[in-house]
Amino acid sequence: MGLAAGVVLAVAAGGGVYTADQRAQRAEAEALAAGLRVDEHLLAASQDAAAERSTDVAVAQAAYLSTRTDAATAAQAAVDRANATLAAVPNAGDAPRAALAGASGAVGTALAAPGVSARSLRTLTTGVAGPEQAAIDAQAAWQAAEDARIAAEQAAAAQAAAAAAAAAKRSSGSAPSRTTARPASPSSSGGGAPAPSTGGGVPAGGKVCSGSGGSGAGESSISAIGSAINAYRSSLGLPELSVSRSGGLVSHAIDMANSGGIWHSGGDNIVACVSNGSASSMVSAWSQSAGHDAQMRRTDVSSMSVGGASLNGWLFGAVRFS
Repeated sequence: MGLAAGVVLAVAAGGGVYTADQRAQRAEAEALAAGLRVDEHLLAASQDAAAERSTDVAVAQAAYLSTRTDAATAAQAAVDRANATLAAVPNAGDAPRAALAGASGAVGTALAAPGVSARSLRTLTTGVAGPEQAAIDAQAAWQAAEDARIAAEQAAAAQAAAAAAAAAKRSSGSAPSRTTARPASPSSSGGGAPAPSTGGGVPAGGKVCSGSGGSGAGESSISAIGSAINAYRSSLGLPELSVSRSGGLVSHAIDMANSGGIWHSGGDNIVACVSNGSASSMVSAWSQSAGHDAQMRRTDVSSMSVGGASLNGWLFGAVRFS
């Protein structure tokens, strides 16, 4: 091979090597670009996933807050209903009232606590319905028994009045005699059922306050009676009650003073008469009777309505707790 041929071969070989290097470089650049595109896609996908997760968290948080608000609204409504029911069932009995107050109080405590979940609120709220219905049923049972008792007393009084009228008709025309009991003074009576009337004076079932009665009794000592009851409650560590004048109880007290005895009007819890005109003596008389004392010691009431009247030094009182 000549020199010229050798040069040609060398050049040809060199050109082949250069071309191969170019192809390798292009392939490497394309691979790098492809890798960059993949990285860009992966980064975009990662950002989309993060945004989606953030959106999901925000949606879930908003949904929970809405659920918690609804649960709190329902819980407050249950507490309000329970309080209204407690006010409407004063004679349901201590156990049913205490159960309802406890269930309602648990809901109220949960409402005031910031960390209580919506689920816990719903559970506590659901627990109020049972005690509430039990208290309503107990009050209805008491009222039915009370109505039956009053009806029986009224029927017995009507029968006695009819018998007395028949006896009077058979008599020779003499005026019927009036017999009365003579309890010691002071006298008191508890409960709210009205005594049936026998046509004047102290009704049947009432108590005569011996030495009292007449005409011209006037309203008296309403504030003194209320203050004396509150003083007695304070001495026992019980909260004082608000005191208000009751026109109906004032009228009843005046009727009792003029008649010279005490009985229930149907709108009172306790009545009494004292010969020394002292409200403190009246409260002392009530405190010596278990039934009257229980009324003055009640913890399920916040107020008392009072009526009072005096005549000839005697004080007559009637009180309703609510």
